[in-house]
Amino acid sequence: MTSRIPDAFKKNFFIWMSSLIEWLLLLPVWLVLQTYFQPEAEALRWIYLLPVLAAVGVLLRMICNRRWKQLLAALVLGAIAAALTGTLSLMGLPLAAGAAVSAFLGMTAATRVNRLWLYISGIILYFVASIVFSRTPGLQPSAAVLTWSGSLCLILALLATNSTHLRYSSLNGSAGSLPQGLRRHNRVFVIGFIILAALLAAGGGRALGMMLWNMTRAFFAWLSRLSSGSEEAPPAEAPPEAIPPMPSVEPNEPGLLSMILNIGFYILGAAAILAVLYFILRWLYRNTGGILRRTMDRLLSLLRRETPAVSGYQDEETSLFNWEQTIQDFRQYMRSKLTPASRRDRWEGMDGSRERIRWLYRHWLRARHAEGYEVKPYLTPQETAADVAAWSQGQKRSSKYADGDASVNDRLLGLYNKARYAEEELAELTAAEAAALKEQLKL
Repeated sequence: MTSRIPDAFKKNFFIWMSSLIEWLLLLPVWLVLQTYFQPEAEALRWIYLLPVLAAVGVLLRMICNRRWKQLLAALVLGAIAAALTGTLSLMGLPLAAGAAVSAFLGMTAATRVNRLWLYISGIILYFVASIVFSRTPGLQPSAAVLTWSGSLCLILALLATNSTHLRYSSLNGSAGSLPQGLRRHNRVFVIGFIILAALLAAGGGRALGMMLWNMTRAFFAWLSRLSSGSEEAPPAEAPPEAIPPMPSVEPNEPGLLSMILNIGFYILGAAAILAVLYFILRWLYRNTGGILRRTMDRLLSLLRRETPAVSGYQDEETSLFNWEQTIQDFRQYMRSKLTPASRRDRWEGMDGSRERIRWLYRHWLRARHAEGYEVKPYLTPQETAADVAAWSQGQKRSSKYADGDASVNDRLLGLYNKARYAEEELAELTAAEAAALKEQLKL
C-alpha cells in the first residue's frame, strides 16, 4: 500500500523536526532570554514563536539559497517576532537576535549532516545550565523544565546517533546485517544513554552540580583558613550605614519641541558617526596594502556562497590531520616570529647553495632599490635584469652598490633560475664559489 503523503511534505517535516530538536538543545539560552528580557505581562510569549520561525526558515530554504539572503531573511523574521511580542525596542534586541538565530538555523538545517557534535554541545550546555539555574533566584522556577527537557534531549541524542550509526555501518539502512559484536556494542551504547537520562530526570544532574559546588566552596574556604593561619573564620564586618536617599522629583513630560530636538540630535549624531566610519574605512582601504580589500572580497564571497545540496550517501571520510606535522609547523612559526628579522636573513644562516643564491638575488635587488631603482614585482627575473640594465645605463653616476660586471649579473641570474625551479641543490656552486660571487657583487 503506497503512502498518500507527498514526498515534499515528508522532507520538510523531517527537517522541521531536526530544527525543533536544535531549538530544544538551545532551550537554556532561550529560557535566560525569556526570563530577563520579556516582561511577564506580555500575552504572546517570545519563546513559543521560535519553533514557528524555524519552520518558516525550513520553508524558505529553497528561496534563500545564498548566505546573504539567509542572513537578511533571518533579520527580517527576527524583527517581525519582536514586533509581535511587543519587544521591538533597545532592551528587546537580544530577543530579536535570538529569533533571527532560530530562523537562520531553520534555513540551514538541511545542510547539517553530522549532528553528533551538536548533541554533545547541547548536553554540555544543559549540564552547565542545571548548575547555574539552581543557584540563580530568577531562574530557579525553570529548573524543573530544564530537567525534563534535558532528559528528552538525551533520549533524542540517543535515537539520532543510534540510527545514524546503524545506517553508516550497514550502508543499506538494514540493522539485521550487522555483525554480532557491533550489535552488542550498540545495545550497550543504548542502555548507557537510557540510564544517564533516567538519572538526570531523577535529579542526578542537580545533585551532582550541588555536590561539586559545595566541594569547591569547602576547598576554597579551607585554603583561606590555611593562608590566614587560624582555623576559625574571621568575624564578619558590620555593614556600612545606608546613605539616605535623595528626595524624588516628579518627572515632567517633555514638550513637542524638546522631542523634535532630541530626535534631531540622535539623527545628527548617527550621521556624524557614519561619516567618521566612512572616512576611516576609506583611509584603511587605501593605505593598508590591499588587506581591507581582500577581507571585503572574502566576506562578499562568503555571503554569495550557495547552499550545497546534501546527497543521501557519503563516502568514507579520511582525516588528513597529522599531529607531528602540526607541531613541527607550529615550532617553525614560533621560531620565525621570535627570531629578529636581522638574524633570520643573515648570510651565515643560509644552508645550501639554493638558499645562498636566493639570498644573493634578494640582496642584489635590494641594493638596486637602495640606489633608486623601482622594483616591479610583476616582472620575471630575466625581465628584471634587463630593466635594471636599462635603468643603470640612464644613471650617470657611480655609487657604493655599482652594477659591476654584466657577466657577474648574468651568472647570478642563471644560477637563480636553476635554484628557483630545481628541487635539489646546485652541484656546480660550492660555498667558496658562492662567497666569491658575493664579493664580486659587493654585497
